[in-house]
Amino acid sequence: MSLAAGSARTFLLRLVTLAVQVPTSILLARYLGVEGKGAYTLLTVIPWLVTFVALCGLDTAAAYMLSGGRASLKAVVRLGAQLLIILTPVAGAAYLWLVAPRTMEALPGPLVLLSVILVPLVISRYLVLAVLLGYEKTVAFNLIYLYTSLAILVLTVLFLAGLGYGLKGALAGFILAQALILPLGVLWIGKISRTASRPAAAETYQGWFLLKKCLAYGLKGHPAGVLVTFNQRFDILLLGALAGPSQVGIYAVAVAIAETVWHVPMSVHLNLFPRVAAVGAEEGRMRLPRAVRMTLLLSAGLTLLLALFGRLAVKFLYGPAFLPAFAALAALLPGVLAVSVSNVFESYFAGTDRRHFQSIAVGCAFALSVILDLWLIPLFGALGAGIASTASYTLQMVIVVLLFRRLGGIAWREYFLPRRADLRELIGLLRSLFNKQVFSARG
Repeated sequence: MSLAAGSARTFLLRLVTLAVQVPTSILLARYLGVEGKGAYTLLTVIPWLVTFVALCGLDTAAAYMLSGGRASLKAVVRLGAQLLIILTPVAGAAYLWLVAPRTMEALPGPLVLLSVILVPLVISRYLVLAVLLGYEKTVAFNLIYLYTSLAILVLTVLFLAGLGYGLKGALAGFILAQALILPLGVLWIGKISRTASRPAAAETYQGWFLLKKCLAYGLKGHPAGVLVTFNQRFDILLLGALAGPSQVGIYAVAVAIAETVWHVPMSVHLNLFPRVAAVGAEEGRMRLPRAVRMTLLLSAGLTLLLALFGRLAVKFLYGPAFLPAFAALAALLPGVLAVSVSNVFESYFAGTDRRHFQSIAVGCAFALSVILDLWLIPLFGALGAGIASTASYTLQMVIVVLLFRRLGGIAWREYFLPRRADLRELIGLLRSLFNKQVFSARG
């Protein structure tokens, strides 16, 4: 399957996932209110962030090793089991004793303790997704997200709307959904082990040598991965500390709507990264201009739609109490478009073992974001966080493009000026995909 077709199919699956996530977000907002929605966001996002940091990029490294045949599936699964045993107590202790007391002091202690169950579930989830991505099983990869979102929706309706358990019910539903979907991922990995094969690279790794190679790859880009995630979520931590749960709830709604656009570059990344890792830098470079143009075209269209109808969407879906979220959304949108472009280049960096380029760009962007957040959040709350994010995302895009230019000449028109043929092909792809079986886990 071509990169464009694979990315389009992935995007459709992510749109379906988004369509499932929206009712969940509405239910949480309606039943928990602004402050309760903010508390739920903190209880689910912060343990996830701590666990992601503790992984040290080993999940991405596993996908990279599998993509190029540098390690066998058996060796990667064995390493994953060892990481689960080692990292669970480390990340759990860091969350409960270091992070939670400083960012979630106002939340009920029993709920904070309950949320630590997410740590092993998140580690397992990342490792399962890494195997699926390493074998380019992008449909199965995205079905994990879709089925998890469906489970969260059903359990939210049951525990929150049906049984009236409030915040504790919403959190329990989120945790239970993560646990319920993991066996499906394990079954798919078992199927891969029986049917899929990869030509081995000139040098393959296993055991502690595989861990060493994974750490070398993972740590090179992990600062970028951490900072990308923090650049998208760190403002939530600062909002919780500087402005309170109500502003967190408002900003969470703005981010949830803005992330509609992020599905475009993520769809491209999930198909571009493993292919570049498999085919090498030069062939990967040939795929890049068209990927950037198509991403820019579709992201710009979605950004315009959100700018025109975002206020109406916030009022209709979440209620008048959340209308301040539109100002934060409007401030976020230019930055979301900028980061959509930079993400495509960063997929190339990851596939060619140049993740330090991404670390440089995101590091500079994150530093700017923290400075602006500390200045603007006390003044403007969620709106200030949106302004800071757009400034940092724009800086990230500029640095990424300049770093890519160092690798060779870059013809700006080839990358940034969409063509009529791009639009025609995009429309044709979407039409053809609607007539096919999109949800098969094969591919």
